[in-house]
Amino acid sequence: MYNPMLNHGTMIAPHAGPLQIARSLAEWENEDGVLWTPAEFYTKTDVEIYGVALKWKKDAAAGLRSLLDKGDVGGVLRRELDRVTTAAPLPAGWDNHFNAGGGDVIFREGSPGQITCHAHKTGGLLRHPAQMPLAPDTRLSWRWTVEELPSVLPEDQLIAHDYVSVGVEFDDGQDLTYLWSRQLPVGQVFRCPIPRWAPIETHMVIRTGTQELGTWIREERDVYADYKAHVAGDARNIVRVWLLAVAVFQRRAGICRYEDIRLEGPSKKLKIL
Repeated sequence: MYNPMLNHGTMIAPHAGPLQIARSLAEWENEDGVLWTPAEFYTKTDVEIYGVALKWKKDAAAGLRSLLDKGDVGGVLRRELDRVTTAAPLPAGWDNHFNAGGGDVIFREGSPGQITCHAHKTGGLLRHPAQMPLAPDTRLSWRWTVEELPSVLPEDQLIAHDYVSVGVEFDDGQDLTYLWSRQLPVGQVFRCPIPRWAPIETHMVIRTGTQELGTWIREERDVYADYKAHVAGDARNIVRVWLLAVAVFQRRAGICRYEDIRLEGPSKKLKIL
């Protein structure tokens, strides 16, 4: 599965087979490509999706340059060529969540030990493996500087669910993310307003307002206590750490930098970044 989070994208298929294209609003159940969105939703309205798929004989950049010689309607070829030639690999050890894309556009390796994030009219979710027992006093800590918050409205509304955050995924399929809000008060907890994510994702506001934007701040959370208080599932382990950036609803920008991400428990310590 590949989601460019744009109206154009270039991918390398790992094997031969039929190519299927769907609106990016489709939600996946798992990494095998099973749809979470009921199939009947696609047949309720009469909609046509137009697209062009090109299979390059050589590399994509060479093919795009050859097409540019013939003209470029709307600048699509130039934008994709720029994207292909300037795209950076995902930060080492991190991968895209199967329901998101654009990680290579949004998240980049910055200064040593840093990941930069710049989401504009798009969204992404990076994951890093993190096997850690969920025991009392298990803590997640990190440093970040947030330069721009993507939402001007409360993020607990579907139409305004734009944010940047750090999260953890548990072995029961639940996840808990810590976000910085412009309006919601510190300590507010809410389920994700996106229907696909509501059963599995919990958000907690840990910082609010704009006074500290642009400054480096160290955060630390007792993940065990937060999970027991607000998720209350049967997880025994943390399995991944997430970096999240969403800026698709209000079409604004979310800009921040992360560093020094750690998990520490009674019997184990992990340095993620």
